[in-house]
Amino acid sequence: MRILVTGESGCGKTNFCRRIADSARRSGLKVGGVLAPAVHRNGDRVGADAVDLATDESVPIARAIALAPWERRARHTTILREGLDLARAALERAVRQPFDLIVIDEFGPLELAGGGICQEAVEAWNSGRDVVLVARSKIADEAVDALGRPPDVRIVPEAMPIEAVAADDVSSPESKLAYCCRRPAVLALSRA
Repeated sequence: MRILVTGESGCGKTNFCRRIADSARRSGLKVGGVLAPAVHRNGDRVGADAVDLATDESVPIARAIALAPWERRARHTTILREGLDLARAALERAVRQPFDLIVIDEFGPLELAGGGICQEAVEAWNSGRDVVLVARSKIADEAVDALGRPPDVRIVPEAMPIEAVAADDVSSPESKLAYCCRRPAVLALSRA
């Protein structure tokens, strides 16, 4: 199953993916790939770290740099080579080794331009394994086009659940995901 987790910045996409990965591990599945949790200092978001889900190794992947010392909000984000290398290696390992679930957090503008983890993400997405991929709402459709295949399920964390999914129907993929993540989400089947 290919799952696209989409939404705006700060809506809970990474935490949602962390819960899916934790639930899969508790079920005995082998989980690989990369998470990119936000890093905050003094209440301000200052970047993100890359976390290898197979090893729990974590290094900075992005940091915001103030354009001037007195400007709190005007920042430029720099992608850091060490974090990008860790993310690439984590995804390559997840495709080569027998992982049951691959998490890709996140496919962004850098990947749409063919950089970052684009190649590794495309290989994972098309590997035939269960994959959870994160993309922000405004580029989600472009990301799907770049990956080459539509998702089986599209999820938007923090939204109201779809009423059509019966609470007692835990056999559907939508119900399983909503249950394991224990948070509201919109789950929609793609138009594959």
